[in-house]
Amino acid sequence: MHNTHAPPAQGKQRVSCKSWRRFRKNTLVGFAAIKIHDLRLIVRDVGIHERDGRCWAQLPAKPVIKDGMPVQDNAGRLAYFPMMEFETRAVADAFSAAVVAAVRETDPEAFADVPVTRPIEAAARAQQ
Repeated sequence: MHNTHAPPAQGKQRVSCKSWRRFRKNTLVGFAAIKIHDLRLIVRDVGIHERDGRCWAQLPAKPVIKDGMPVQDNAGRLAYFPMMEFETRAVADAFSAAVVAAVRETDPEAFADVPVTRPIEAAARAQQ
């Protein structure tokens, strides 16, 4: 019998970038396929963003559809629904920092104009 209530393993998230596609639009820098080694899971279309020297990864989302039409938010942009999420902000920040680092390894020029220290700071906060 499997214990379904076992505590999650503690430690650093091991991720790697399986593929990377640049696509600059607003804060979006591109899309990555990210392998989460401990889960043996590949998450495709992870959005990689940058603004004001801060870089982050965003899990895939799908447009909100109502009556067969895409829904827009108050600013007139398409509204999106998250398909998955992390339980805590600390875990999300650690994942984001690990993904940005993996993208940097794959394409060192992806954030040529962004300081390297920002995502590392987020990972340090998440591990506290």
